[in-house]
Amino acid sequence: MVKPLSQEQVRDVIEFANSLYIAENYGNLTPWLSNEVLKNLNTNPRIPTIDKIKKALSNYKSNEKDLQGYVEFMSNFDMIFKRTLYSYANTLAFDLSYTCVNAFTQSDYESDKYIKDKRKIMNFLDKFKYKQEFRNVVVELLMRETYFTWFRKTKWGNKGMKFALQIMPQDYCMMTGYWENGILWDLDYNYFLQAGVDINGFDPSIIKQYASMFDGNGRLINYRPTVPLNERTGQYAYWAQTSPVNGAWVNRIAHVKRIELLEHP
Repeated sequence: MVKPLSQEQVRDVIEFANSLYIAENYGNLTPWLSNEVLKNLNTNPRIPTIDKIKKALSNYKSNEKDLQGYVEFMSNFDMIFKRTLYSYANTLAFDLSYTCVNAFTQSDYESDKYIKDKRKIMNFLDKFKYKQEFRNVVVELLMRETYFTWFRKTKWGNKGMKFALQIMPQDYCMMTGYWENGILWDLDYNYFLQAGVDINGFDPSIIKQYASMFDGNGRLINYRPTVPLNERTGQYAYWAQTSPVNGAWVNRIAHVKRIELLEHP
């Protein structure tokens, strides 16, 4: 009697079929391939069971990807679960206010320098949809706990610069350090070897790093986690360091909790 395939076996068959299709069409960009690449940026659902959840939670540090996949699956399978997640994100208004830390007198606030700096801030906030972007970050944090993005600046016709947070391929990013304003991370450049991935859609610093990585000089180049932010160009195998100086940011719920404890003991 033929036994039915397990869920894992079905998933392996589907992944093999996708890989076979990509191999046959390697080098050819298609709308379907581009769509698949976009969906894979931050989606990787996994079907949970009670036993799988208990096993993942028993060693949650090593089963982060499984837990993220279970949460993602449940957010689409159970509408109550999804509404609960989004209710947390929707309670935040993201109403920003600004305070000048080095202006003390009336003349300081009326000075040309203060007025010019204030105009810069207002211009940035007008061109960066921070409420939408920050809400997306919160939703992803509730789903994944960790969310990797790249702050991008783009020339928008005759309207000047526009700013946005680009979603990075979450399964190809890894936290590797700390700095005073958050967490540092590395990027696996194997991602750009996949069919359908156009590196020209990413920050110019990534394109430059990619060219350096495959120039034949080896795979271990000045990889030191403690180098200054403006020198984070180290490589290890196909992994390369990123820097917030170029726009590489990562948000993590656990890190936010630590900051709150430091500020409010």
